[in-house]
Amino acid sequence: MKRYIALVLSFLVVLCSVRGQVTPDWYPSVSPVGMFVNYDGDEEEIEAGGSYDAPLTVTFMANPTDTAEYEVLYEWGIYQVKNGAERLLAMRNEENTSFSFTEGGTDVTYRITLEITYRHRTAPIEGEGEGEAITFSLRGSSIHLYNAFSPNGDGTNDLFRVKTQSLLSFRMKIFNRWGQEIVSGDHHTLSTIHEGDYTYYICWDGTYHGRHVEDGVYFILVEAEGSDGIKYVRRADINVLTRSRKEEKE
Repeated sequence: MKRYIALVLSFLVVLCSVRGQVTPDWYPSVSPVGMFVNYDGDEEEIEAGGSYDAPLTVTFMANPTDTAEYEVLYEWGIYQVKNGAERLLAMRNEENTSFSFTEGGTDVTYRITLEITYRHRTAPIEGEGEGEAITFSLRGSSIHLYNAFSPNGDGTNDLFRVKTQSLLSFRMKIFNRWGQEIVSGDHHTLSTIHEGDYTYYICWDGTYHGRHVEDGVYFILVEAEGSDGIKYVRRADINVLTRSRKEEKE
């Protein structure tokens, strides 16, 4: 009897020891984030419910923790919600993945989910987990054409700019009053500056063949496509004003 009890106790000690070796005190988890490069060239994190300019390329990172001794499978779901209807854009299985978003507007949002399945390498332990969904939107498009600038070198309004928001493409041409093309460019060739939520295309410095043009009326043609599908064709006058009213009277 004593020998039997001793054997049972010995078995329980071994069993507890084995369980202590293979049963971990932790399980894998993830904290997904989305990162993009802003206009200053710095990495910036997507804010929950934030609104951004299109196009936007985002790198999603799982940020896994407590994965030692586990095999982890990742499943990213990239969804678009438009007019209340959700549509799957892509499924990804990398730990980190990138996706480019182009469609914006008031009726479009995006939701990115991350689910994981994990399995212990030596013990019969497996399970599932998920991170908090990432949600954001892209702004609708807009274009504003100014009607005058003064390229006189005084540091104020020296460049003709077009104010835009969330455009996928941009092209422009500027003509004199005889229909002669002065300058042209597109979103690949024109310089831009960014102020607040707007992108300004630098279209003209008031010169032609290296010389300043005469004051007067010129004309601009803009063709563009917005993130919300709007196609723009805009024509407008540009008044070049390098002389002050005092100088004109003199």
